[in-house]
Amino acid sequence: MDTMELPVAGVTCGGCAGRVTKALMAVQGVHQVEVSDDRNKVTITGANLTRPVLIAAIQAAGYQVPDTLTISLGESGPKCC
Repeated sequence: MDTMELPVAGVTCGGCAGRVTKALMAVQGVHQVEVSDDRNKVTITGANLTRPVLIAAIQAAGYQVPDTLTISLGESGPKCC
């Protein structure tokens, strides 16, 4: 099993975390997803994880994967539930 941690922006509540989790669980090889909205990160566990594929899944769900964990307060993201 591989584990990958990615920064994620725009996750502000359990509903947002659920959407990111659902998007990532649909990626082949992903076995477990843990979203930490208070730390702005997602931890993915699975086999043959590919960073660009995981990032694409997060972005398709409406969230951003910044290059760093520094997120601007003025950054616009998806509207929270």
